[in-house]
Amino acid sequence: MTDIWEGGAISEAFAEAFENWATRNGGEMEASTEGQLFCEFPPTDYQIRMRVCLYEANGRHLLRFDTVREEVELKLLTKFETTDSKLILQSDKASRTFYLDVQAGEWRIEKRPVAQS
Repeated sequence: MTDIWEGGAISEAFAEAFENWATRNGGEMEASTEGQLFCEFPPTDYQIRMRVCLYEANGRHLLRFDTVREEVELKLLTKFETTDSKLILQSDKASRTFYLDVQAGEWRIEKRPVAQS
């Protein structure tokens, strides 16, 4: 997995990978700055509208994901990976992982306890 954030801003590697992933999967970029990436996947006959936003607010790095039925906000996700249709975001200690497969219209969050040292 690769870093999302670099010195408080969205890394160039993540911005490029995110925009390519969104475009490849029919997403429309609504904002792309060093502190925010925001895209919307319009509804189709096969999937509901989805919106994905990564941004920094009050010193925290956040993911916001909404559909018509659900709204999720996760803090401190720091690593990413993309595949053809999937976006995978993970916290630095892998205690939380967000998976979004746009083509399948499926998403999930996995939470695991962090081992105490």
